[in-house]
Amino acid sequence: MHELCDAIRGMPLDADLHTYLNAHYGTQTVGYKTLSRLLKLGVEEQWAAYVEIEGPDYRRGRISEPARETADMSVESGLLRDVKGQYHCHTNGEINMIISLEPGANFCGTGAGWRVFPPLSEHFPTVQGRALMLFFLLGGRIEYKAPPRGCG
Repeated sequence: MHELCDAIRGMPLDADLHTYLNAHYGTQTVGYKTLSRLLKLGVEEQWAAYVEIEGPDYRRGRISEPARETADMSVESGLLRDVKGQYHCHTNGEINMIISLEPGANFCGTGAGWRVFPPLSEHFPTVQGRALMLFFLLGGRIEYKAPPRGCG
């Protein structure tokens, strides 16, 4: 995790970072496979995705507060199946590592790999199928809010 955070430290959360992460830390890389294995172990040992949000199909757990070692990002884990989460704004942006635990599983339309949301982007986080995830939030900042009218 520290190697990953050092590599992206200071990079803008944008389409270029999305491309970089999938090229250098994508599903076929040692780094992705190692993080996947460790995160699955964390679920078994209950240090990852350890809090039920809405039953066993929507679990989260904080792994790290923002720190120098995590490039000032909080790191949150999630284990989700067919979930539509709370509408929110990524104040400083968000990076997601997606691990598909069944064929076709995806997060907001993105399958296994990485997804980057730029600063001030908003959405309902939606998982189809069963996925294990890491959420990286710069400064640990996220703002839950009411969705705009007609957004559902």
